Amino acid sequence: MNITFELLQEKDIPSINEIIDWFMECNHEQIKVFLSEKQNIAIVAKLDNKIIGLIYGYSLTRMDGKSPPFFIYSVDIHTVYQDKGYGSQLVQYAVDWAKNNGYCESFVLTDKDNPRACRVYEKAGMTHSKNDCERMYVAEYEVNEK
Repeated sequence: MNITFELLQEKDIPSINEIIDWFMECNHEQIKVFLSEKQNIAIVAKLDNKIIGLIYGYSLTRMDGKSPPFFIYSVDIHTVYQDKGYGSQLVQYAVDWAKNNGYCESFVLTDKDNPRACRVYEKAGMTHSKNDCERMYVAEYEVNEK
């Protein structure tokens, strides 16, 4: 089986029903809005031309004007294809893509208590800080949808 990776663009929206079916709680219009923003990045993994994974994140603008970092927000592999190395390959592709497109670094937040995710990132060549426990604090809000 041949795995390939593609940067999603607005023109790809009609062909991504698979993602909506198994992963995302969104619709074509929401994906179109996401992809229309230049700082938003989405990459799919395809196995024999079937989408099996998705990584998406954001280009972060720095105040000092230097090259932006790439923040990987989410990495998902369809459950049927997990534990086969595809997640690590997808992360590696995204990291290489960011490096080749002028980003200063790529980073992702996870918890040390998520060994599966840690293995994926380490297999892709990413390293973690010496801090033994990473945490991200979140304030969630109820948003009135337009």
